[in-house]
Amino acid sequence: MLILQKLTEQVFRILVIGAFLYLSGCASSEVTPAVAEKPHRQDLYQGQSHVAMSVGSPQSELQALERAMDEERTGNFDKALYSYIQALDFNKSNPETLYKIARIHMAKGNDDIANRAYNETLMLAPQHLLANAELGILEFDQRFYTRARKHLEQAIAIDQQRLNSLDIEQGIEHSIALDELSPLRVYNAIAILEDLENNHDKAKDYFRLVLDFQPQSAVISTNFGYSYYLTGDLVNAEYYFRQALKDDSNFGRAWSNLGLIYIRKGQYGKALVSFEQTMTKADAFNDLGYFLMLEGHYQKAIEMFQKAIDSSPSYFERAQKNLKIALASKMN
Repeated sequence: MLILQKLTEQVFRILVIGAFLYLSGCASSEVTPAVAEKPHRQDLYQGQSHVAMSVGSPQSELQALERAMDEERTGNFDKALYSYIQALDFNKSNPETLYKIARIHMAKGNDDIANRAYNETLMLAPQHLLANAELGILEFDQRFYTRARKHLEQAIAIDQQRLNSLDIEQGIEHSIALDELSPLRVYNAIAILEDLENNHDKAKDYFRLVLDFQPQSAVISTNFGYSYYLTGDLVNAEYYFRQALKDDSNFGRAWSNLGLIYIRKGQYGKALVSFEQTMTKADAFNDLGYFLMLEGHYQKAIEMFQKAIDSSPSYFERAQKNLKIALASKMN
C-alpha cells in the first residue's frame, strides 16, 4: 500500500511538472511582433516617419514589389516608396525599382533624390528610355541645359531606334514619325533648347514632328509659332498662335504671344485686346508699355504706363518705375 502511494505521488509530480513545462513551452512559443528592419537605402526615403512602423518586412523582392505597386495604385505614395526601397535590399541592381523610386520622388517634388535615383537607374541601364526622358525634363526644368540636352537626345535616339524597328514611314529630316509611345515632352523640350541656342530650323523640325502626331495641342502650336516669331516670320507665327487658340480659346500664352505679333505690326489696339484676354486692363496697359519700351517706342510706352497708372491705383508704384525707365530712355 505504501509502495502504491509513493508511485501515485511520483506520477502526480510527473504530470504536474509535464503540464508546467507544456504551459511554459506554449508561452515561449508566442512570438512577439518584431519591429520591421529599416531598409539599407534610407537615403532614398523622404516621407512620413510613421510609415516605417506600418510596413512589415517583406520575405522577397517580389513580395516587396507587389506591395509597392498595390500601394501606388491606391495613392499611398509614401508606403509605395518605402516598399520599393525594401525591394532594393533583395536586389540592389534592379534598374526598374530605382526608376520607380525616382518617379515617385519627382511627383512629390523631391528633385534632388529623384535626380540621384534616375542617375543610378541609368548607371545600370543606360538605354532606359523613360529614365533618360524624365531626368532630361527634370534637368530642363532646373535650367541645367547642358545636362538636359544629353539625356533628352539620348531619349530621342532610343525612341527613334524603336520606331525604326517598327518600319514606320519616315517623318521630317530623316526622323521617324512619332507614335503613342514616343515621349512627346522630350521632343518639345529639346525643341525649346534648340530655340534657346538659336538653332531655329532644328527646333521647328522637332515641333513639327510632335504637331504631326498631336495636331490639336495648343502648347505645341504656341511653341511652334514662337519659334517662327524668333526668326521674324510673323505670318507663320500668327498662324500657329491662332491655331492654338482654335484648339484652346483660353490658352493664355497664345493670347500673349499674339499680342507680341500685333506690337511688331504696330497694331497696338489689337495687342491690348489680346493681353486683356488673360489679365486686367491695368496689367494689359503696363505689359503693352513694357514691350513697346523693349521695341524702342518710348513715347508710346510712356502713354501706356500712364494709362496703367490711371486705370488702377495699385499699379502706381510698378507702372511709375517703368515710366521713369521709359522717360530716361527717351531722353538718351
